[in-house]
Amino acid sequence: MTKRKVLNKLFPGRPNYSGPTQGWFGLLHHAELCETSHDVMERVAHVKAHKPKHEVAIRLHNMIYLGDVGTDYKAKRDALYADYRAKRDALDADYAAKGAPLDADYNAKSDALYADYRAKSDALYADYKAKGAPLDADYKAKRVPLDADYAAKRVPLDADYKAKRVPLYADYKAKSDALYADYKAKRVPLDADYKAKGAPLDADYKAKRVPLYADYKAKRVPLDAEVLVYIKKHIPDCAWNGKTLVFK
Repeated sequence: MTKRKVLNKLFPGRPNYSGPTQGWFGLLHHAELCETSHDVMERVAHVKAHKPKHEVAIRLHNMIYLGDVGTDYKAKRDALYADYRAKRDALDADYAAKGAPLDADYNAKSDALYADYRAKSDALYADYKAKGAPLDADYKAKRVPLDADYAAKRVPLDADYKAKRVPLYADYKAKSDALYADYKAKRVPLDADYKAKGAPLDADYKAKRVPLYADYKAKRVPLDAEVLVYIKKHIPDCAWNGKTLVFK
């Protein structure tokens, strides 16, 4: 007598699953109560192939297709998130509006400070290049007649050239370093002032975001509870502890 296969349209991780492979499912991941999947069997295969051996059976046992419960959950969660997102967008817009003049003031001062530094740096480099130009020209001019006896005569010429460039570059480097140090020093109070002015704005924004997100999370609790009731109805020994699957 042929043994009849037990129909399985709910549990994709168990044998003989013939239910949907797309849609909303419960406990596909150990720390996610419910989620959508475009191919649940792909997740089943991944668990079998890559998860620690002591976790595999529990993970597969707890996977469940949510059907209409998932559709209802999605609709309620989408509405809840839309409300949260609208409030968050308003909060972000308020923060951006309050921060805009502060940023504009800081950027204007920072740009002016950098423009001053850049102008001085360019002038310094132009002076360096100008002073080096006759040195380069003299070097090149002296090299021309030396081509006949190139190797021997070039050694002292190069040494003389390099020796003359060392103090020239050292002077330029010292002035450039001092100029940049002065620029950095002038940035310190500018940055500190910006941070000081922005601190209460950031603190106010964060303080308003905390209860807003907490309210969103609190409203999610009864939605998750509805899903969990459905899951436990079909999986009485469900390993979910409220936050994650428990692996023995």
